[in-house]
Amino acid sequence: MSNVIRLSSSFTQGSAEFESNVFAISPDAAVYRKGVAAYREDAAAYHQGAAAYQEDEMLEQLGRRDRLRLVQFVCSFAWADFEIQPEERVFISRLIRRLDLGVEDDLQVQQWLDRPPALDDLDPTSIPAAHRRFFVEAIEGLIQADGEIAVEERETFEIFKQLLAN
Repeated sequence: MSNVIRLSSSFTQGSAEFESNVFAISPDAAVYRKGVAAYREDAAAYHQGAAAYQEDEMLEQLGRRDRLRLVQFVCSFAWADFEIQPEERVFISRLIRRLDLGVEDDLQVQQWLDRPPALDDLDPTSIPAAHRRFFVEAIEGLIQADGEIAVEERETFEIFKQLLAN
């Protein structure tokens, strides 16, 4: 694509003299475009960093019990379609690393990956209001991890969000 603008023949009323005039875009315009692109990249990085900071801040607010409960809910959603996909296992592994769970908790999570958590232990209304957004985001990340959202996952997730809203 050329950095040159020509006046059209309709604008110049067919004048060959005007048609032959070529107006180049100033080098400053290219610098400006690069600056805008860099600004947008910086803004995107800032927002990602801010989101990560908010996430880290929220993780700090979660006590050990709530961190484990978060993973329990995430594991239950991984089982929503009756099969845990490899990408879902990777997502859960990353989550438990970020949550810095202990060895004992890791063993519990492995049990939930082998067999779904008991439904009696999964009451969404017991999640503190201050932590609900993080639970929703973590579960949403899980159900998107394999690139497919099964009908069961979507329906269960919608019910989960409705229960949290009440």
